[in-house]
Amino acid sequence: MFYFGSDFMSDFDLYVFFLCLIVFILLTGLFAYLIGVILKQTLRLIRAGLEDDAIRQSFMKRKKQKTALKVLDCLVSTVCCVILLVAFVASLCISARQDSFLAGVPTLKVVTSSSMASKYKENTYLYDNQLDDQVKLYDLLVTYEIPPENELKLYDIVIYEIDGKMVLHRIIGIEEPNEEHPDQRYFLLQGDALERPDRFPVLYSQMRGIYRGESVPFVGSFILFMQSPAGWLCILLVIFALVATPILEKHIRREEQKRLEIVELNQESQCQYAADK
Repeated sequence: MFYFGSDFMSDFDLYVFFLCLIVFILLTGLFAYLIGVILKQTLRLIRAGLEDDAIRQSFMKRKKQKTALKVLDCLVSTVCCVILLVAFVASLCISARQDSFLAGVPTLKVVTSSSMASKYKENTYLYDNQLDDQVKLYDLLVTYEIPPENELKLYDIVIYEIDGKMVLHRIIGIEEPNEEHPDQRYFLLQGDALERPDRFPVLYSQMRGIYRGESVPFVGSFILFMQSPAGWLCILLVIFALVATPILEKHIRREEQKRLEIVELNQESQCQYAADK
């Protein structure tokens, strides 16, 4: 069956999250220690004058670098960070609204099953009616609130709830009220790739949304990763890198500038001494 997750974080997700968080903290501490050791060693080399040639070359390169190029680098980094942040926030919003459908407001859903990915050869109604709106694993779907019952028709793709899970299947049969169920219509649903219909008929009261053919392929895999504990920790790692890198660079550049001033002052003193002689 085609399921949409109904829990924001399961017990297993919480376990994985805290496990990843512990690993992240340990690795961050280790990297911070190694970075500190490398920084101290670099500063010692600079102060000892062993990096003078490299400092001169680096200074000349930065001096020749155009301001526009620096602005471009900063702009690209900012745009990448904004895109990553927007994707992260969007993935959380999709997860939080996974089971909600608001009137007139599209809701995004991620495909986590392949029950609607292809046409099973025995499902002749798919071929006879040219129903080519299948959805594949990890597609991102645009879904809408379920319309009134009398507007539902044969072969609509709807989302219904059963045992706390959301299922996306196609209506392949509608049984009007009769002696067995005088007050309700029964809807028979089936996944396009499945051999048999769903085990039990579906009532309108179980239906939550409808899919009208709007989707973005393969984007769901990235969204699911961003919703996972590993995705959250990747965001933390990026933030750590964005905060730590400029601080380290600024510290090293300041020490290089001091060393460069000392070297230039020594050169001026030597020239002045030679001129006096």
